[in-house]
Amino acid sequence: LLPPLLERIKNFLPLEQEIYLVGGAVRDLLLSRLSPDLDFALPSNGISLARKIANSLDADFLALDDERDTGRVVITNEDGSHTFIDFATYRGATLEEDLRARDFTINAIALNLRDNTIVDPLDGAKDIRARVLRACSPTSLADDPVRILRGVRLAAALSFTIDKSTREWMKQSADQIVRISAERLRDEVFKILQ
Repeated sequence: LLPPLLERIKNFLPLEQEIYLVGGAVRDLLLSRLSPDLDFALPSNGISLARKIANSLDADFLALDDERDTGRVVITNEDGSHTFIDFATYRGATLEEDLRARDFTINAIALNLRDNTIVDPLDGAKDIRARVLRACSPTSLADDPVRILRGVRLAAALSFTIDKSTREWMKQSADQIVRISAERLRDEVFKILQ
């Protein structure tokens, strides 16, 4: 069962548009949890589709990253909180390349919005069932060291066990955290404290 907001968004998508719900929102669906934010991946036109969806939902729009063609829709909820909906073009040439470039297998799952099928090249659904946090690749954490903190946060929040190899990769990449901007580190630490 899809959340009402996701059903509304589906109604505004062009019929010919290849688009996938990705990341934590799919993970949360598989865990029967409501995700606070939605991330979509598509082959092109992320910013223009985000602008169209924002107009359709009477929400705010922000171009997040021109270079990576990523746009954000910001919905202000009745209680004053915000829901963020991001539309990003694939990191790589295909959806599978995009998923393989993500942080953890449980976040490397996509839901095809046309037929509600799951795309799961790294067996993230299996790791969700086993309650295991596993990096997508040996370089996932070194590629973006803030993922080390995100991994700790996810494992704690979801009561997952961190895979042995992933723990080792975290230790090996820990000295790289100094490369991360203070803002990104702060944001992740605040999320851990929540």
